Amino acid sequence: MLEAEVNNDRTILDYLNEDCWRAVLQYVPAQDLIRTERASRRWQAMVLTYLQGINITIVERGKTRHNTCKLELSEDTIKSFESWTQKLGPSVVNTYCNSLESLAIIKENCPNIEALQLQFAESVAPEQLLPHNLRENFKFLQQVYFYECSISDPCVSEFLANRPLQELEFYYCYALTGLCFKTINLSNLKSLVIYSCHAMKPKYIVPVIDRLGELTKLKVVCVRKELLEEMQLVLDYMPKLEWLELCDGLRMRCNSSKPLSRLTRLKHLKLSCQLGNRDVEAVTRCCRELTTLDLTDCQGLTSCSVELICRHLGARLTWLSLGTFYEAEDDDVVALIRGCPHLTLLYVGGAGSLTPALPARAAAARGELRVRGARRLTLHLAHTNLADPGYLDEVKGQYEEMKTEYEDLTVVLEYSDDYGG
Repeated sequence: MLEAEVNNDRTILDYLNEDCWRAVLQYVPAQDLIRTERASRRWQAMVLTYLQGINITIVERGKTRHNTCKLELSEDTIKSFESWTQKLGPSVVNTYCNSLESLAIIKENCPNIEALQLQFAESVAPEQLLPHNLRENFKFLQQVYFYECSISDPCVSEFLANRPLQELEFYYCYALTGLCFKTINLSNLKSLVIYSCHAMKPKYIVPVIDRLGELTKLKVVCVRKELLEEMQLVLDYMPKLEWLELCDGLRMRCNSSKPLSRLTRLKHLKLSCQLGNRDVEAVTRCCRELTTLDLTDCQGLTSCSVELICRHLGARLTWLSLGTFYEAEDDDVVALIRGCPHLTLLYVGGAGSLTPALPARAAAARGELRVRGARRLTLHLAHTNLADPGYLDEVKGQYEEMKTEYEDLTVVLEYSDDYGG
């Protein structure tokens, strides 16, 4: 009887060694663990011991990387941001801050921070960032992201000091002109993103391109058209690029495809410009490592473009988007499926001459390939005449009813913001 009473006082911690409960806790979100810390002092100590031994990412939204712990800032989960960074600070490797106060807390409690996102909605003066600059603080910081910041070029220069970062990204920073690039240390930069920063000027950015020789990722989206057009001409100063996106909403001119064709290491390319068959020939023939190609906003594509894509890239492509392929016909889509056997997504938009027979023909072409290990193909046709009820009424009775699911193929006919990319 006494033995039974003693056993009732035992908990799971008495039955599992440290390796076992660590293995169990890795499947429990950090915010759930934190909610349970009040169960007992012993449980609290165990939770803190576990959390202090892993990499923690504090995020506002979005996904975390593999083997990191997501800890969302919310009143329900964290009573005090400051108290939790004091408890877990050395384990925090990635976080964001939205005020000078939270930046000071992170600087004080998170000595091992590697990635930091700044979200200053209010304007910040350079002298306010002086106590936090990278010259003296955040010695392990390698990735800095400015997101929706009302921040000036002198502020960016003051904060970054002369730190040789690996990743630098600007999102919706409408006050930035690019003047800060004159002082930023670009010698070790691997990734640069400039997204929706409409004040960025070519005269400040193009002259520093020759300092970006180590860059492997460049994404310049929704900026001045003249900036994109001038950057096309200096792409070969970044010979190590593997990921490139140059896009705007106005379809810039393709001034020259020669610098682009010299990027022989490219694996991902997204463009929005007027492309002729000569441009398609130059890019597909020289950039033979491409596995994803997004020409969603590139007008001028023809059946000849299809033949070139299949001939030069067909063996590698897994993702292809041709969103303004106005001249596309059934034969072009079938040719792409046959010529690119490893595709998992094919997006064709803008076409007005496709027929309801296409899905069955596409499925048959996919079935003929029988590529070992090939994944299912999604054929996205939501922005073509096949998604128009009026057109389908006109041809009703002339074709068999379209199916959207086949053995190796899914056909998408309804609009979605995310079409698999």
